[in-house]
Amino acid sequence: MKLPLALIHGWGQHGGVWRELLAALDSPAALNLELPGHGVAAAADFALDRLADAYAAQAPAACAVLGWSLGGMLALRWAQRHPQQVQKLVLFATTPCFGERTDWPHGSPHAVQQAFAALVKAAPEPALQRFADLLAVGEADLRGVRRSLRALLEGQPVPSTDMLLAGLHFLAETDLRPALLAEPPGQPVLIIHGEGDTITPLGAAWWLAEHLPHARLHAVAMCGHAPMVSHVAETAALVKAFLDE
Repeated sequence: MKLPLALIHGWGQHGGVWRELLAALDSPAALNLELPGHGVAAAADFALDRLADAYAAQAPAACAVLGWSLGGMLALRWAQRHPQQVQKLVLFATTPCFGERTDWPHGSPHAVQQAFAALVKAAPEPALQRFADLLAVGEADLRGVRRSLRALLEGQPVPSTDMLLAGLHFLAETDLRPALLAEPPGQPVLIIHGEGDTITPLGAAWWLAEHLPHARLHAVAMCGHAPMVSHVAETAALVKAFLDE
């Protein structure tokens, strides 16, 4: 693994989600980037291009970028805007379009998004715990993965309500499909997706695999939305082999 790594986590969590994967990859010096207002990151606008450029400015001139869920969406845009910098791309549980659309059967319904946003606004900490439980749906060891994801939440302060809602708004409004079809990233891409993922269904990963010219998809059996947490050994082996090519 010669390329340095840059990693972007998903909504509601923090950079600690990569801890076990990085240990398995023996990459303690990786650049662990965080979403605005999450983990130790300062609050900032959830603006797609601004965030992609800000991450690029912090990263080495050539690197491999690993993104999970919302972080994977940002990683895709980063790869488009800075193709010489992003040499390889690894996407975990990533969709090009999180929200429901008339031409997109893999999106979250508006009513579900609105109800969850209301829960976040009323009680952010219980909402994050509820979301952690949803991430584990589809896992063989449902209770164990839920415990792991809830424990990760306890490792960092709860993001502000404003930042959580801004992230949800980003997910609801962002549709990367037109840009990806017009200018698909040319880098090698490894897509790792849980077969049982109910947050971003497997069909979204298949769309990416079909429309990114140098992409391959590995579907993880009995796995939910956080394969790098629940299937560390399997995902680490896949990532290592991909980066070593």
